[in-house]
Order: sequence, then C-alpha cells, then structure tokens
Amino acid sequence: MFAEVKPKTNKMDKRDKQRNVFIQLVNKQLEPHGVTYNDVKDDPTWYMNYKTTRDSEREFMDWGSQLIQTELGLTQVLAEKEISWFILQWGLTSSEPYEAPTAEAVEVETTRTAKKPNRKTKR
Repeated sequence: MFAEVKPKTNKMDKRDKQRNVFIQLVNKQLEPHGVTYNDVKDDPTWYMNYKTTRDSEREFMDWGSQLIQTELGLTQVLAEKEISWFILQWGLTSSEPYEAPTAEAVEVETTRTAKKPNRKTKR
C-alpha cells in the first residue's frame, strides 16, 4: 500500500568519503613536515605556513589523483581536475620561484588546445 521510504544515508556516505579523502590529502601533503590534519585544522591559513617544491607537488598530485580515483570512483580526467582544485585551494606554497612557461611550451599547449576547423559549437 505505501512505498518503502529509504533512509538518506547515501549522501552522508558520499560526504564522509569526500571528507576522508580530504583528510588523507592534507595528511600526505603535510607528511614531510611531521604535521597532520589534526594539528592544523583550527588554523584557517595552515597551508601558507608550510612550503613544498614543484617536483614534490607534482608527485603529490599524481598520488592524490590515484587516491581520488580509487576512493571516490572518478575517472582519471575528473580526478586530475579535483586534485588541481585541491592544490588551488589548499596547496602548500612553493619554495621555488615562479618560472614563466617558455614560448615553445606555450606554442605546444596552444596548438594542442586549438579548436578544430569545421567543428560546430553550441550557442
């Protein structure tokens, strides 16, 4: 007579998984400094207090992308986007000066992402 009402646990499960992944990412990022999420969670600018190298950041992003794929079931492309957002918002500052991309690198990237001719776009 009445439809069975299912408890809303899926959203909480998903949220809990995301929180777990976030904590694992923070802990991995802080590992070289001997600090954990629990040590920094009350400091809103914790990520500004620690530094990393560009190479370490790349290694972290590869590791984090794999974690996100495994734990959250995202594709590689989506996991890479998620880890990029994490770095943008919570990434440690770099101990190395910023180096602008070379003209060759910009040309390669521009060529790779250029629109293909005769490709219709939606408006």
